[in-house]
Amino acid sequence: MITNPAQITRHHLANQTAPAYSLIRKVCACGKASTAKQLAQHGKCAACALAAVRDAIMPGDFAKLRHMLGAVKGKPKYYWGLRNYFAAGSGQQHEAMQRLVAAGLATAGRVAGDMTYFHATRLGCKAAGLDAAGIKRAMED
Repeated sequence: MITNPAQITRHHLANQTAPAYSLIRKVCACGKASTAKQLAQHGKCAACALAAVRDAIMPGDFAKLRHMLGAVKGKPKYYWGLRNYFAAGSGQQHEAMQRLVAAGLATAGRVAGDMTYFHATRLGCKAAGLDAAGIKRAMED
């Protein structure tokens, strides 16, 4: 097979214009392996980012997030994610849900009377400890 010099030049130029990051494994400050792309975009690995989100909310809010998804003690993990709503009235529950919305862990849904329905986001499902199948169940309509 005869090689085309123009094609070789194009491949060479394409390799030179690659982005500054790559998919090569790097190590985060916590010691866990992460891709260079993840570290360049976020400055930390996915585990550190998730831990930062968990630390940003109050413990009672985290319990409400887990209740919203049905991820409570005594319930088998294959039931987690079948429920993805929390009906919050006015007061402390509504304030807690607003903090979860501000953290990006939940979204506000419809309003029925004095109750507002809130739903967990993918990040909220991950923070609550759901696996991939649980996240898929929670995101289904």
